Parts: sequence; C-alpha cells; structure tokens
Amino acid sequence: MKYRFCTCFDRNYLVTGLTLFRSLLRSVPDFVLYAAALDEEAYRLLQEWGDARLVPVRLSEIEEADPEFAACRPGRSRAEYCFTLSPVLPLFLFRRFPEAETLNYLDADLFFYRDPEPLYRELGERSILICPHRFPESLRWRERFGIYNVAYQIYRRTPECFRLLERWRRQCIDWCFDRVEPERFADQKYLNEWPSLSADVAVSQHAGADVGPWNWMTLDWRKAEDGSWNPSGEPLLFYHYQGCRFLMSGVFCHNLGSYGTRMPGELRDYLYGGYGRKWLETRELLMRRFPREEFPLAMRANRTGFSIFRGVLSGLRHHNLMWCRGVGAPTASL
Repeated sequence: MKYRFCTCFDRNYLVTGLTLFRSLLRSVPDFVLYAAALDEEAYRLLQEWGDARLVPVRLSEIEEADPEFAACRPGRSRAEYCFTLSPVLPLFLFRRFPEAETLNYLDADLFFYRDPEPLYRELGERSILICPHRFPESLRWRERFGIYNVAYQIYRRTPECFRLLERWRRQCIDWCFDRVEPERFADQKYLNEWPSLSADVAVSQHAGADVGPWNWMTLDWRKAEDGSWNPSGEPLLFYHYQGCRFLMSGVFCHNLGSYGTRMPGELRDYLYGGYGRKWLETRELLMRRFPREEFPLAMRANRTGFSIFRGVLSGLRHHNLMWCRGVGAPTASL
C-alpha cells in the first residue's frame, strides 16, 4: 500500500523534520509525506529539496482554507497555534488530496525503524487509530496531560473520522492553550474521550509504537543478532525523540532525565546516539545542498524559549546530556 503521512515544522526544526523523512525513506517502501511548512523559509527549502515523496504545503494555504483557524493566531503562542493546527491539517489534506484514503499524522521528532504496517492491521476497518502514553506507575500523574499521545494518529476517509475531526477542530479553535485544566490540555487531552465517543476508534497495543522517554522503561528490551534493539518481543516501529536537541558541538540533550530515568548505556547509544548521528547527517546534507544557508547546530526550543545556556544548566541538573558526534563516533553520558 502507499502510505500518506503528514507532519508540520518550521525553519528552526527543518533538520529534525528531514531526519524523520530520511527514516521513512529507509523503512517504508512506498509513501508520500505532506509537510505543512510553518514559515516561508521552510517552504522554500522543502521545495528546493526536490523529492517527489516530500510535498510541502504553505501554512498560508491552510489559513486561507480555514479562516476560523487563522483568526486564532493573534491570541496564541507559536506552540499553541501549532497545537491548534492538529485537527485542521488532516481535514485540509483530505480535501486537497481526494485520492488519499488514509492520512497518518506524525510529529516531526519521530524516527522510524520499520514499516508501520502492523498499526494498519490494528486499525482494521475502523476510522482512527491513536496511541496511549503507557506511563509507568511512577509517572501516572502525567496523565493530567492526556492518556493518549497526539504524536501519531491514523485517519481513514470515513464520515465517522470526519465527525471526530470536526468536533476536535471546534474544541481546539475554542480553546487550545499550553496549560492544564481539568478536562483539557492543549490539543492532546481532547483525545481522552474518543474511545468512548466512537467504537470506530482503535487504541494501539503495539509495544514498538510511539516508544519514548516516558515509557521505554516499561518494556523488556532485547538486542537482536543484527545489533538492533526491540521491545517486549515486538519490532521497534518508531521512537519519539521528544525534547532532544544539540546544545553545542558534541553535546546532545536526550531528555531522559526529565522523566526521572537513566537508560542502560548500550540501549541509550543505539537509540539516542544513533538518532543524534542521523540528525547530524541530515544537517550535513542540508549544508552541502544549500551552502549559502545556515543550519545552526544548537536550535532554539520553540515551546519553552530556553536559551542554550539555560538548556545546558537544565541538562546538567536533570542528567539529560550525552556526548554525540558524527557517524562512528562514541557516545557517553556527561
């Protein structure tokens, strides 16, 4: 089957978004990735990248198609406006590309290791698939941010899917802020009610889907003969590298310590060291392709606005830092 993925990112997250794209090239046989470019610089560079499997979409086109969404912009932060886009984007793409029978939303900081076909089998004939956070007991309090993670959804072109997306769109346009309230948080907590609203919503049970810093410790990791690591007897499909970024040359923030855990060194090197090296590869490709452009190693945190200096201090405090250099270079915790 031909997969139709979608994501969104700006110029600041271009390296991250293209690292996702490159992981799909390696893992998925036939796909297209629709990328909502959140600024004109990102759109221009994606157009010039010149790969038919990567289709950029201007944010202004989405805003023109949905004036209510565009009207939210003045009253929301950059991150909150991006959250508000979550239900708007698949609705726009379904209308823009009538040949798309399914759309698979991906956060830009995901990285694929294998074809996600097992999740389409879980979806079956239903309309939507969502992924639970699967917090361990020690992190269960984090369900205040939502039982389900908004980083990965599959949508099928059905009336029931459109009904839930339109409901979610209305909720996000009315309220979508980066703060916790009893029944809502950003775009994410609205998903809590979906399984009770419709029997057409599948909840993934696959151990290798949407693994991240908040749930890796709940899984039984085993190293395969080919050197890959897999969780609880399932193949690792994709990992969510939430909060990861380079702070300076060789210094990579993996964000594991923010969840109060320390990953065994060999597994950490396979996952986070490997991801950091792939990110550096993508940056190198961009610098060669666009020699007059700048692609800073240390990117700002769009959501928190943390400076690099503050990021280093926070990383040291939470044991979030590791050395990570180019391909073949060793990695170690700081």
